[in-house]
Amino acid sequence: MDPVDGDRRQPDADQGPLTNRAPGGIGVAFALAAALAIVLTGPLLLFNPWLVSAEQARHGVAASLGTDQANVDRVTAVMLRDLFIGGDFIASLDDESILDASERSHMTDVGALVRILAALEAAAILVLLITAWWLRAEPARRGRLLLGAAVAVGAVALALGIFFAVAFEAAFTAFHALFFQAGSWQFGPDSNLIRLFPEPFWFETSLLAGFSILLTALLAAWLAGRGMRSVAAER
Repeated sequence: MDPVDGDRRQPDADQGPLTNRAPGGIGVAFALAAALAIVLTGPLLLFNPWLVSAEQARHGVAASLGTDQANVDRVTAVMLRDLFIGGDFIASLDDESILDASERSHMTDVGALVRILAALEAAAILVLLITAWWLRAEPARRGRLLLGAAVAVGAVALALGIFFAVAFEAAFTAFHALFFQAGSWQFGPDSNLIRLFPEPFWFETSLLAGFSILLTALLAAWLAGRGMRSVAAER
């Protein structure tokens, strides 16, 4: 039997006041929001001109386009902006649009996906903050949920990272087949889109995306463990 005070049960050290225990759905929402935030934060941060420029310079993009790195950076910055604002991807090189109509159509599809993921990220962070506040009286429970989300996402990211590392072409094709219409994303070697973002570029950035997810999962696990140890020390 639990200790009683009159007719009211006393909470254990993990719960806090019984009247403050959050419903089960709040815990589920917290865990799902945490998992989504862990998955999306790192990869979305890779859409920045500094990293993209470094990868393009590393793979000789400027030489393949017959221009210099400054022009590559200028064109790429416009495209990165268009991904997030729904632009038309009519960036010019030598007074001509660098992409043809089919390439711009694919980048429009990519931009739609990026904006959906960014919206999901913002929603996940908002839900995470709200549910974390709701679980404020149950730090041990909150820590266990965060740890579970981090371990699950980290394990999946590790498995997918290995798949991309050892079978990149198959993984790349599967990803595009999942998110884009067949025939809308395949271009020949003379494509400026391929010259701007060659296969080695995508191989390395895919591995970086996986690493960023693992790093975020490790950080979340560390925060969860720290919170759980603090609760245990107070008992």
